[in-house]
Amino acid sequence: MIMFVKVLQNILFVGGFIAICVLAAVISAFGKPELGLSVLIVASALALMLAGATGIVNTRHKRAVKAAQKAQAARASTPATTYSAQTTETFDHDPETVWALIRPAESAVLLSDAQRAFRVPGTPTGVGEQQCIIGRDGTVSIIEVIGEETPRWAATRSVTPDKTNSRSTYTLEPTPTGCTMTMGIVMELPAGFKFAQDPVQWWEARARTYLKRVKEVLSARQG
Repeated sequence: MIMFVKVLQNILFVGGFIAICVLAAVISAFGKPELGLSVLIVASALALMLAGATGIVNTRHKRAVKAAQKAQAARASTPATTYSAQTTETFDHDPETVWALIRPAESAVLLSDAQRAFRVPGTPTGVGEQQCIIGRDGTVSIIEVIGEETPRWAATRSVTPDKTNSRSTYTLEPTPTGCTMTMGIVMELPAGFKFAQDPVQWWEARARTYLKRVKEVLSARQG
C-alpha cells in the first residue's frame, strides 16, 4: 500500500511538472517568452527543492526504521531475567485441613482480593485443572495445576496472557503440632520489563498476606 502511494505521488508530481512546462511553452508561443521562461525556471527550482526534501525525509525514515529494528532485535536476543523466592508459615492444623482450604479454586475469594473464583469448565480436576480468578478491580487471571500430590504439594503456572512467566509451588510438611506451608515462585521477566518495585519484595508481601489470611480463616473455623 505504501509503495502504491509513493508511485501515485511520483506520477502526479511528474504529470504536474510536465503540465507546467507545457503552460510555459504556450505562454512563450503567444509572444511572452520571458514570462514563459520565468514560469519554467520557478517550476524547475520548486521541483528540485521538493525532490531534495523528499530524499531527506525518506533517508531519515529509513534510518528510524532500521534503528527500531535493531532495538527490537537486541531486546529479543537479550535473555529474560529470572527471579525466585519462597516464604514459610506454620499452622496449628494438619496438612489435610490446610489442603482442604487452599486447594479449591473458590477459596481464592476467602484468601485473596478475588471477587469470584472457579474451576474453568471443561478442565479436569487435578493436574491440568485451570482456575479462573476475577479480582475486585476487574482483572482476570488463570492458573493451571501442573503437578500435585494430595495433601503434600502442588505446582501451578500462569496461563493468562502476560509479559511475565511464573510458576508457583505450595508444599505442606507435617509437624508435631500441625504443619508448615512453604510457598515458592519462579518468575521470568522479559528484557526491558520492569516492576514498579523489586519483584521479589512485591511477591513476598503478597505471599505473607495470603498466608496470614489462611491462618485467620483456619482459626475462625476452629473457633
